[in-house]
Order: sequence, then C-alpha cells, then structure tokens
Amino acid sequence: MRTALTATEQVPAQAVAAAPVGAPLRRTVLVQEIATRSAANAVGTAQLLSQSPDSTTIGELYAMQGAFMKQLWQIDQDWRAGLMRVYEGTVSLRKANTLSKVVEQDFNLIGQCGDLMTTYMTSVATLVENTNVGYSYWLSKKIRAAQAARAAATG
Repeated sequence: MRTALTATEQVPAQAVAAAPVGAPLRRTVLVQEIATRSAANAVGTAQLLSQSPDSTTIGELYAMQGAFMKQLWQIDQDWRAGLMRVYEGTVSLRKANTLSKVVEQDFNLIGQCGDLMTTYMTSVATLVENTNVGYSYWLSKKIRAAQAARAAATG
C-alpha cells in the first residue's frame, strides 16, 4: 500500500522536471498526475478495505462520497442557472430593433456562454483535484494507522 502512495507522491516532481514548457503538454502532465494518483488511491483503498474494513472507515468513505455529490450537485445547479440566464438573453434579442444592437447582444451571449463553460469546467476540475488530493491524504493516514495497529498486535 505504501509503495503505491509513495509513487504518486513523487510523480509531480518527476513530471515537472521531464515536461517541456507549454500549456498543452503541461495539461497532459497534470491529467496524468491525477490519473496516477487515482489509480494509487484505488489500489490503496482495495488493500485497506481487504485488510481492515471497520465501520469507521466505511462511514468516512460514505461521508466523503456524500460531500463530493453535494458539491457536484451545486456545480450542476450553477450550470443550470447560467443556462437559464443565457436563454433569457436569447429572448431579449427579439426586443432589439437595430442591427448593431442585435450584433452586440449576439456577442454578449457568446461571451456569457464562454464564461459559463469556463466556470463549469474550472469548478469540476477544482473539485476533482481537491477530492483526489484530500482522499490521498486521508488514505495515507488510514494506511499508517492500520500498519501501526498490526505492528502493535504482532509486536
């Protein structure tokens, strides 16, 4: 278990050193980092639950899942509210009586759509990153506690 977590903790430094400068490559490295950490979390979780599945751990897992879903639900609600604002903006296009006003409103709506998508994607990425890192921290504490309990029981 510890080996998998140690490998993910070392990925960022290795990836940063190996990655050339450039946003597309940097993005790829960061996505790979999240995927690696997620895989390590999955392996660590499976090992932890197979060795010491206690009710506290299960309860904490459910609580974290619930918190994640609550935040995801809020992101969804914000997305829907933003879409409604854009829709309301399209209705107001009918009130424009000159070409310049129609063009202005068209580009305003395009800007609103761009802002909405940026906010949505940034919120989802932030949620995934924070959840991934927070879960890794929680998992490493649980693994250390389980190892300490096993060592105390055998020694």
